[in-house]
Amino acid sequence: MTKKPFTPPCAAGCVSAQMELFAAPAAAPAAPAEAVEFDFDAHDVVVVGDSGGKDSGATAHEVCTRADKAGQLHKVRILHCDLGTTERGHLVEWPGALEVARSHAKQYAVPFAVRRSKLWGSLWQRIRSHGNWPGHFARYCTSDTKTAVGRDYVDEVGVELRLGRPVRAGYAMGMRAEESRARAKKPVLERNRMSGKGTLRVVTTWLPVHQLSTEQVWQVHQENGIEHHEAYDQGMRRLSCRACPLAHTDDLVRSAQLNPELFEEYAEAEQEMGHQFRKSISLREIIERARS
Repeated sequence: MTKKPFTPPCAAGCVSAQMELFAAPAAAPAAPAEAVEFDFDAHDVVVVGDSGGKDSGATAHEVCTRADKAGQLHKVRILHCDLGTTERGHLVEWPGALEVARSHAKQYAVPFAVRRSKLWGSLWQRIRSHGNWPGHFARYCTSDTKTAVGRDYVDEVGVELRLGRPVRAGYAMGMRAEESRARAKKPVLERNRMSGKGTLRVVTTWLPVHQLSTEQVWQVHQENGIEHHEAYDQGMRRLSCRACPLAHTDDLVRSAQLNPELFEEYAEAEQEMGHQFRKSISLREIIERARS
């Protein structure tokens, strides 16, 4: 695993600014992530969900490093969920996110897979069909284009392995306690909702970077030469969809400056659907702020 020069995006100022996005956690989990041992022997495969973001990079490192130490690196696979394009051909996610995720797999020499929803050609198609935007209480964007895709991929691997029984899979994600009260309460290991009686799989959710701070995540990148997306260098603090209703307004304004054509298409859809992008702000207002 070779290292390469690294310039921490935004340096300490970005770390400080990003912390303003989230309320302080109500309480820390019972045990830090590093104190919870993932049992590689009890699992047939470990899938790392990699969006191309900074937390995904740190997660890939933690999973692959621990797997290698346990002599189980052959069980690890990195999965990128492709969110597709809009009607005008604009990528929903950041251009280059897929390539960054691929670089994480290449760095640790593990298989890389790209999959998309079997029901929806893109997240944009799903939004237009729904007629309203995703939100905190309607996160169909995640459930339909990421969770369902991850479930289908686990089934695919199960068939490939020909086990003659339900596949036992670990599913590693980059959720961190620092991000919100809800995420702070999440256990590092738990039975995933992909599992269930009569299903083809038994899935354990694993949050290996749950206790890391934003600064520590960037430190992992720096110390191990992990590639990060250029959007961080351009002022973005998170790498979700380019126009995410759940993102901080400041990030949306910056994204609108970097992606004007995409935001124009979204703004036209906002008017057509008759539902404001977010209760607190419309896409037109975001675009106006970006222009000023």
